[in-house]
Amino acid sequence: MAGSIRPVPGKKNLWEIRYDSMDRDGNRKQHKKHFKGTKPQAEKFLVDVQSRINKGEFFDLEDIYYRKYMESWQDFHCKPNLAYRTYEGYKIIIDKYILPNLGNIKISKLQPAHIQNYYTLMAADKEAGGAGLSGTSILYHHRIIKESLSHAVNIGYINFNPAARVKPPRKNKPEMNTLSIAQAKYILSNYKTNSIYIALLLAIKTGMRLGEICATRWQNVDLANMTINVTHSLQRQGKQLVLKEPKTDASRRSIPIPADLVKELKRIQRQQKKDKLSLGSGYDKRGFVCAWEDGRPFEPVWVSKQWRKIIADDKAKAENKKIDRQVPDGVRFHDLRHTHATILISQGVSLKTVQERLGHESISTTGDIYAHVTPAMQQGVIGILDSVFNK
Repeated sequence: MAGSIRPVPGKKNLWEIRYDSMDRDGNRKQHKKHFKGTKPQAEKFLVDVQSRINKGEFFDLEDIYYRKYMESWQDFHCKPNLAYRTYEGYKIIIDKYILPNLGNIKISKLQPAHIQNYYTLMAADKEAGGAGLSGTSILYHHRIIKESLSHAVNIGYINFNPAARVKPPRKNKPEMNTLSIAQAKYILSNYKTNSIYIALLLAIKTGMRLGEICATRWQNVDLANMTINVTHSLQRQGKQLVLKEPKTDASRRSIPIPADLVKELKRIQRQQKKDKLSLGSGYDKRGFVCAWEDGRPFEPVWVSKQWRKIIADDKAKAENKKIDRQVPDGVRFHDLRHTHATILISQGVSLKTVQERLGHESISTTGDIYAHVTPAMQQGVIGILDSVFNK
């Protein structure tokens, strides 16, 4: 099929692209589209379009619905370019929410008002016919919609991104249910025989993420110098558990560890050596620290389930003995990481040190998350000033 490219007069990097296609009845149809970008990019777009026309994969942009475009975008753009978990997350949101509400609108007719109304519907209570989603969740929907339509602009499907003209909701401030020092001590002293005790100890004493804890291998542990090097995160991808490298340099870090953690790690290492001798070739030789008797690593989801059982167990004990609970409902395993940071900050450890231990990219992230700790620290400053100037 013939095609041509020419610059739009008076417009920098804007090109008029013409090409022909065949409709369902075999009749030739002419198309004229504006493309913003460099000339080589415009030429590539024309080649891609002509290739799709020749393969019978071309759809008239005036007739294509957002549903059809999104299905193609997922397969040809998201799947090869996104991490497995990110792609799976996109797919769930697209299939469950976005397509049922926006999929039957032609992409050329999709307007900011359609998208704004969608966000309003997602935020509405279920009783009112909405989805009852939080601002943070809807903001993630916005990210997906905006990315998809940005790609549509780049390849010349539409002239502007309607999602870019919509004001997205604000991100919710995440709830944080941290344990007190006394509660953290209670957990570590009362659940020493629990199968996930080492995971609990690592979370409370290092602030590592659950995936990082499950990915820790003996090659990452330097018992002599009392450090753990974080190099990977353990994630499920379909039927497999996969070691994934950190997304940021900050996440790849070395964490100094206390003597009691070193002692426990030595004990586990001795036990694993016995298990390895007992099982021989049946032992998983990858060297995971948090592992079953055969060396297989603990799965993060399983550890979280065991943690919820600990909370339920504590509740049952409290009700039976008619005493106050030590671990309140709503505390996630991830909150043990927050507990680690909160305890350190409350004891005067600098935000910079906490940032490095947690693997945050910037100190502002750490400060924003743990701003609730600083009022108590401000009171401590008053005492210091009094002691310095009023002796």
